[in-house]
Amino acid sequence: MRILSLVKIVPTVENRKEVLDILNSMKGPTQAIHGCLACDICVEEGDEGVIIFLEQWRTWEDFIRHVRSDLYARMLEAMELSSKEPEVSFFEVTAMKGMELIEAVRNPK
Repeated sequence: MRILSLVKIVPTVENRKEVLDILNSMKGPTQAIHGCLACDICVEEGDEGVIIFLEQWRTWEDFIRHVRSDLYARMLEAMELSSKEPEVSFFEVTAMKGMELIEAVRNPK
């Protein structure tokens, strides 16, 4: 099982750079934490300029320890800069598929 965390922030034009600076300052240190499997920042093009911070964790314990950390306080700072209420989602992933799923669906036997 993996834990997937998605935080969607819609910054104003004025504070977009600040939000990206905060999240970029978190990415490397987050990836270095025991239990972190991945950490990415996705930036949508368009009027709203949505920014998504994605984390994958090995266990709930690893993720909870991270949320309690001073590093995660930066995430809360970035969320405060959202022009809309941030969307925060946590998922328990019990099964993962990759290219084999695409191949199976596109080329059924």
